[in-house]
Amino acid sequence: MIVHLPRRQLVIRIVVVIAIVLLAIIAASAIVLGRANHYGPSQPVPFSHRVHAGTKQMSCFFCHNSALRSSNAAIPPVEKCVLCHKVIASQWRPIKDVLASYDTKKPIRWVRVNRVPDFVHFSHQAHLTNATSWGKRFDCSVCHGNIKAMDRVRTVKQFSMRFCVDCHWKNNFSVSCYTCHW
Repeated sequence: MIVHLPRRQLVIRIVVVIAIVLLAIIAASAIVLGRANHYGPSQPVPFSHRVHAGTKQMSCFFCHNSALRSSNAAIPPVEKCVLCHKVIASQWRPIKDVLASYDTKKPIRWVRVNRVPDFVHFSHQAHLTNATSWGKRFDCSVCHGNIKAMDRVRTVKQFSMRFCVDCHWKNNFSVSCYTCHW
């Protein structure tokens, strides 16, 4: 049985469907473009990788040591910051906020910057340990850019399938679908 809607109802339904589709496309594009085009959100504490990793030459793994043993590089716990900042720059307003977070056990709500799609299983540990075991030194800047020069971390690469597969081909790593999609 075919139901015929009055012309006005039909037009309204078509306009609503088109509006929903357009909003979905705009939202998806904004996310992709924002992440691909130097997305660098404001953080609750103005942490400078330029100062810590650049000027002070601290290893990425001092703060992000979980990258060596898990899939996630993770944001370090505030206790890691307090190791130094209980003494160094402890009177600077942002450091006072860090110390207050430590004292009150209230976590700092950092805003995530780099992300791969949910259907991709990425492991920092696999990239760091496999590259080393194959005689290669994996450089974090391949994916994250020159962090040592950034005051505010921002995306510099779009983590697309092409980006990852090109790197795997170039370094003679597996390009099997099941390497990342399992």
